[in-house]
Amino acid sequence: MRKIVMTKPCLDDNCYNMTKQLAKKLQFLSHAKGYLEDANKCDSEGSERVWKAIITDEEKHAEMLRNQLALELKK
Repeated sequence: MRKIVMTKPCLDDNCYNMTKQLAKKLQFLSHAKGYLEDANKCDSEGSERVWKAIITDEEKHAEMLRNQLALELKK
């Protein structure tokens, strides 16, 4: 992901909410990658497939939040 550079303070509720949710998504992703490793160790194809799908979705959502937050910061 690209680095976000704040040119002005973003104190409104919308930016706060996006920032908070982005942080939560990134924290979840750091844990989920460990869950995927555990599924791989157990040789559980079903669990591996589920974790990969969840990780892909969450990465997409994190990117959406990051992109929108970057747009909001440019206003």
